[in-house]
Amino acid sequence: MIGTRGVLAVMAGAVMTAGLIAAQTERRLLGTWLTMVGFVFASMWSIMSIFWAQSNPSPLEPESWMLLSSMAVSATVYFGYLGLYGDGLGE
Repeated sequence: MIGTRGVLAVMAGAVMTAGLIAAQTERRLLGTWLTMVGFVFASMWSIMSIFWAQSNPSPLEPESWMLLSSMAVSATVYFGYLGLYGDGLGE
């Protein structure tokens, strides 16, 4: 059975893939926004992983999950600003 973290990981992957496909077409701004939403899901997944790793066996230490979380949040902010200023992926 897939848990909440698994659902977030699948959603992040699906939305980011849709964003990259949209960026290859004429809808580059839509691709930017979809990529940002994908990184929002990735941020939630990695933040949940910090707490999960504290009480369960994990391939990474909680500190490593924090680094991964900070990268996902940074990407969310980056693609959010690109979208706000009207810059699509690849422009």
